[in-house]
Amino acid sequence: MKKLTRVTAMALAGLMTMGCAAAMVPAAESDEIVTIKFMHKGPEPDNWDAVYAEYEAKYMEEVGVALDITWVEHADYKDKLNLEITSGNEWDLVFDASWVQLKNLAPEHYYADLSSYFNNPDEYPGLAAAFSEDVMKANIWFDQMCYIPLFETYGNGIPVVWYRKDWAKDWGVGTDGQINSYEEMEAYWQAAKDAGLIAYGASQARGFFQQLSIRGEAHENENGNTAAAGVQQFSSAGLTVWTYVKDGELVSYAVEGSGDEAFADFPEGWNYDFGADRYEKFAEWQDAGYIDPDSLSVTDYATPFEAGLNASIVGTLDDYVGNMKYVDSWKAGGDEDAELGYFIYVDSIRNMEAGAIPTDRSGNNGLAIPATSTKIDATMKFLDWMFGSQEAHDLIQYGLEGVDFAYGEIEGTVDVLTDYNSQFGGYGMTWNPTYALLGTYYDEQTLTYRQYEYTEDSFITMPITGFRFDTSDVDLSTAVAQCKAVTDMVATVKLHGIKTDGYGNSYDTMEEMLKANVEEALANGGQEVVDAMIAQLKEHLAK
Repeated sequence: MKKLTRVTAMALAGLMTMGCAAAMVPAAESDEIVTIKFMHKGPEPDNWDAVYAEYEAKYMEEVGVALDITWVEHADYKDKLNLEITSGNEWDLVFDASWVQLKNLAPEHYYADLSSYFNNPDEYPGLAAAFSEDVMKANIWFDQMCYIPLFETYGNGIPVVWYRKDWAKDWGVGTDGQINSYEEMEAYWQAAKDAGLIAYGASQARGFFQQLSIRGEAHENENGNTAAAGVQQFSSAGLTVWTYVKDGELVSYAVEGSGDEAFADFPEGWNYDFGADRYEKFAEWQDAGYIDPDSLSVTDYATPFEAGLNASIVGTLDDYVGNMKYVDSWKAGGDEDAELGYFIYVDSIRNMEAGAIPTDRSGNNGLAIPATSTKIDATMKFLDWMFGSQEAHDLIQYGLEGVDFAYGEIEGTVDVLTDYNSQFGGYGMTWNPTYALLGTYYDEQTLTYRQYEYTEDSFITMPITGFRFDTSDVDLSTAVAQCKAVTDMVATVKLHGIKTDGYGNSYDTMEEMLKANVEEALANGGQEVVDAMIAQLKEHLAK
């Protein structure tokens, strides 16, 4: 009944804004130029006027669509989007994501279903080329294809630990300073500690981050990775629920931290509480004194790393450009042999194996069209053009060729000449794997890894795609809040390898602390959360 009320309110708002006929039936679109209103997350790039003038001169007559863009500051976007959409104000295209308002707006059908525009190469060849059927199915939100995913690669970045390669050489760690295993990483940390340095700089939010996993989404061991085994995680209220799916049916599920016995029916090689194992290792690293002793209060670990106080920090290869600037700083400070290295801590990714990176092919960022828009056809026509060729895509994402960017000598690379691309932020409008380009600034090894990351064969699709856990029910949302209040007691400390929870209770092992927390969480709303998640998951699989 609650959903009907909100949908009705949305429709009434549309009626008041545009009139009954306009709200209920898309307006007929003539051969004249149609102006669409787009709410963009982020400020207007310096050279946007020149880029748009190029679009007007070369393409607008052909496309038949003009853009009226409202540029919204990042800090204001989330609240403005919610207000504008729920008020039924006139918009034809908006940026949204699960971390913005998508989880709230999609289940209430504030966004239009776009299924007829995709997988339709006759009428929309550009969209068909850029968005495969599998990708769009994986990005269905609450039974609607209302979300256009924006990403350049199906992963979340190649996970690494950044470190001083020149120090590793001096300390005799790795192969000429190149670290290729956790054993060598630990030897480096120990050498750094012996030298009076903080071995591993960490922030309060990250701790040891997602090490000993694949960006926190999957794990691997001698049996391969979880996705290949039909194993996948879903999280809510601070609980991580692992599922085992075989032949499209849910065989078993268990909550991470609840003990080995809960995973007894998982496949061979994964029939133990594997997800919780890494926290025991974090505790070993904490006890060894490798992590910053003030890590629970640190908000910036990059500055101490640049200053030469921290011997390593965690991140991804996406950090390459920003982190390479540290080398200039080190050399300017008199350390002429300074060198930056990175340890790719997932074995199969470091070895560039096929199928090493599990993905659910869902977009962390995306576009949506409000259900009240009367110009959906025009909006999709513009998107079909923008995603229809490298030339069109690059004009919007990179700006004017020869002014804002130039194509690199190596195929698939781009040399950015101005700040237009960084100011524009392609994640908010244009990112797509079909047209993704890599910077010319990478060294040979890093470029090879980035090319690997942009290759389809590097990924394996997770057993379940397109599932979204709907927690909008009032009772369920209350259970989520109650459960999260408990899981918050270990959410941060476990990432730092600390065996004392938020209540001040200390434990001999991480296993004991996690199990006690899971049991308390399940007794305080968590069981309702897990039951609802599994019920919705079974319904999803049945479809």
